[in-house]
Amino acid sequence: MNKIIGIILTITLLISCKNSEKTETENNSDSEIKLTQTELIKSESNQTELIAQKILDLPKLQWIYHPEVKERLPVKVLESELIDKSLNLNKFGQKVRILSMLELENEGIKDFVIFDKIKIGKDTTDFELHYKIEGAGCSGKLLKENGEWKVIDYSVWEN
Repeated sequence: MNKIIGIILTITLLISCKNSEKTETENNSDSEIKLTQTELIKSESNQTELIAQKILDLPKLQWIYHPEVKERLPVKVLESELIDKSLNLNKFGQKVRILSMLELENEGIKDFVIFDKIKIGKDTTDFELHYKIEGAGCSGKLLKENGEWKVIDYSVWEN
């Protein structure tokens, strides 16, 4: 009788250990999926940050910022679906302020950049922005070569 109870206890113990391993494997798998999704979101955000910075730094666009006018610094950008406050953008050695329309209105800010379009594809990005206070804007295309975004064409216009 004691042998039968011992065998039953051993089988029960083995089954519970097997289920425990399965649950742990499932949990690890869930964690890996969540980590992958987080990495993907971070990667997309980092990609957007690199592209937005490249656009802000376009040589023919620099005159619109008027860094010599104290009130124009730091450069301000309207927050949007793609351009959010988590991005770390810099211009003229200062962190770019990314502000909502409400914040811009509350602070009476009129000199801000609006990214009208950043359409990121697998290896190309089309973009448009404007700076209403200067009546100027820019549109163009970036190409991803060897993992790096390069400007292939852009034009700056003024009203």
